[in-house]
Amino acid sequence: MFSSSLNEIQLGSNASKSSKHAASITRRGLALGVAALAAFTFSGSANAETKNVKIMMDWIVQGTHAPFFVAQKKGYFKDGGVTVDSIDAGKGATNVAVSVAGGAYQFGWVDMPALIRFNAMNPTTPLVATYISFDDTALAVITRKDAGITKPADLDGKKIAGGPGTAVHDTISILMKAAKADSAKIDWINVQPQLFGPMLKRGEVIGTGGFTNSNIPAALEIGFKMEELNVLKYADYGADLYGLTLATTKKFADENPETVKAVVAALNKGTKDVIANPDAGLEAIKERDPMMKMDIEKIRLGLALEVTKTKHVVKDGLSVVEPKKLQFTIDSICEAYGITAKPDAASIYTDKFLPPLADRKL
Repeated sequence: MFSSSLNEIQLGSNASKSSKHAASITRRGLALGVAALAAFTFSGSANAETKNVKIMMDWIVQGTHAPFFVAQKKGYFKDGGVTVDSIDAGKGATNVAVSVAGGAYQFGWVDMPALIRFNAMNPTTPLVATYISFDDTALAVITRKDAGITKPADLDGKKIAGGPGTAVHDTISILMKAAKADSAKIDWINVQPQLFGPMLKRGEVIGTGGFTNSNIPAALEIGFKMEELNVLKYADYGADLYGLTLATTKKFADENPETVKAVVAALNKGTKDVIANPDAGLEAIKERDPMMKMDIEKIRLGLALEVTKTKHVVKDGLSVVEPKKLQFTIDSICEAYGITAKPDAASIYTDKFLPPLADRKL
């Protein structure tokens, strides 16, 4: 194309003048051609991004997950050009991490401690947290109030439901160290999680280890009242860990940055909406499962919002990470699980997909 234009210009013109003019035209033509090619390449790359995604929750769908369903109901994902094909139940943090790393799901709601451990065990398929939903961990030991347990040291010699492999059992050293109760020895009763509540009710254990938004509702469902329970939260004793995060694989994030940004922005909007109007969030969940016990789910969501809307979040905004707290989370989990190849913070969490800070302020 450029050579034929050049021939037309040269006809009937001064050779020297024409040569200079032709060279100028050629340079401009080449520049335009390169620019057009670059634009096409960029457009092709953007269009190649995965726009249909699946998201896995940490557990069965409950009130805790309202931000995702509000975002879906209000079209926040579609506003970002993304179609969420499904928001599915998970079966615990490890299962979610494996499902996302294996490509069955593009995103998962994964507890930060579980993500750190997963990456240490699976260095070739690492996950990365792109948005922190729980600014504080929901890890806790929930006890019968009549047992007289008021501080971690009081757990010495007491029977607590939750054996190896459960989150609190495996990380209890973090709580005990922070509370300066290292010498306390808990008598762990290794049973399935569905037995925690019944055993607590029958007095076979005096407490259960788990997440506040899971174990407290479970106790209420079998007849306990809130005033009959005492809760030893990790966060209240200086075991200052981050909790649930929106995670994806590093590979997916690198190859689909605009998709990741859109999903993060949608979850952020959904989270803000639920904080502002929890009842509307519960309605979005009820549309998913009309058989849910909404009185229990209201309590569950309230417990989840306690660790979402912390003093730090109110002051600084959603998913504003404190480097010291992130490093404490990494160090504590590595120590608890005996992880020697400690990951650096940048490989665990990135803020490059977040919406502007103004959009994350409450």
